[in-house]
Amino acid sequence: MNKHSLLILIFVIVALSTIQNAAAQITLQCVKPGEELLVKPDGDTLWVINDARMRSVIETGRLYRISKEQVNLLTQKCDTLTAISQEKDSLINTLKNDRDYYVNEIKSSREDVIKAGEMARKYRRRARIASVGIGAGAIAGLIVGYLLFK
Repeated sequence: MNKHSLLILIFVIVALSTIQNAAAQITLQCVKPGEELLVKPDGDTLWVINDARMRSVIETGRLYRISKEQVNLLTQKCDTLTAISQEKDSLINTLKNDRDYYVNEIKSSREDVIKAGEMARKYRRRARIASVGIGAGAIAGLIVGYLLFK
């Protein structure tokens, strides 16, 4: 090994087969500068990386896990906000329908009040005319009766 490779720490991932299941078992082995290790890949790929790269991979894995948790949390928040937004939209539509109903009711009530006022004026005028007619008829009846039965 040369001086350049002395700075490189080698990590080896070896796949070993178990006796009963023939399943692969992953091991992490540290090879220090100046040491040599002979590894024969048996059915799996071996990777050799230095310490800085290994730290970078570990940090990337941590950041990935954190990012994945953030994505899940933000997805939940988006779903919650979507549900709240749909609920608010439904409430807005209900309130608009209610407002339109009451606006129409107020308009029809105002029209009814105007019609009722016009009818009340007409009946009041007729009542005055009838009162005057009754009074005049009563006075005329008294005068005619007095003149007839005198």
